[in-house]
Amino acid sequence: MILPHSPLRLTVDSEALLSNWRWLQKRSGKAACGAAVKANGYGVGAEDTVLKLREAGCRDFFVATWAEAEKLLPFIDDASLSVLHGLAEEDVQHAVGSAARPVLNTPLQVQRWKENGQGQPCDVMIDTGINRLGLSPQHVAEGLLDGLNIETLMSHLACGDEDVPANAGQRETFAALAPRVAARRTSLANSAGICLGPDYAFDLTRPGLGIYGGTPHPAAAGQLRQVVRAEAQVVQTRVLKAGDG
Repeated sequence: MILPHSPLRLTVDSEALLSNWRWLQKRSGKAACGAAVKANGYGVGAEDTVLKLREAGCRDFFVATWAEAEKLLPFIDDASLSVLHGLAEEDVQHAVGSAARPVLNTPLQVQRWKENGQGQPCDVMIDTGINRLGLSPQHVAEGLLDGLNIETLMSHLACGDEDVPANAGQRETFAALAPRVAARRTSLANSAGICLGPDYAFDLTRPGLGIYGGTPHPAAAGQLRQVVRAEAQVVQTRVLKAGDG
């Protein structure tokens, strides 16, 4: 069967993608460098991205939903996969049988995992100032996380793309909380956070935007290569004179 011609083309430069991840990995210092592959690898294609980055040495991947995780697990092999949105009531039955880990964000999600996870590993997100997803430092102080088998304790910078005092404030809050949680690893820096320096790397970095060619911080300008190029076939051109309608 002859397929119809498409006037649209999206070209993905895999070498640029790998170059970007390696630059972010180098900037991560002694920390492991993971990869956010949510939203189908930021539209680039999550399966191919995982395969290429895994071959390059990436061992930590992050998606948003369990549906995304289900599609990617066959390509993860010996790497780990975390689900950033955590654990809705509808996810419980699937999650307890999955090799992926939930990132617990709310007291209710913690309760669900304690009741159903049977000691299986999880990740935990602490909100240190972005007011997006995550448990509060007060929850940690109250012992909410006691009894969990936590692989990675993480937080997220609100203003990592700017050099503002809030970044240091979030880092200090996270560093003070980490010793109070029995987690194997700690993680704060996204793509922009990696550019802020080694003090933000902790044990694991979680770049997303930078891998795919976005410039997350002025320090990355000129270092990250364009990964995606969109093209469309021109249907018609016209030359108009001044005053033409």
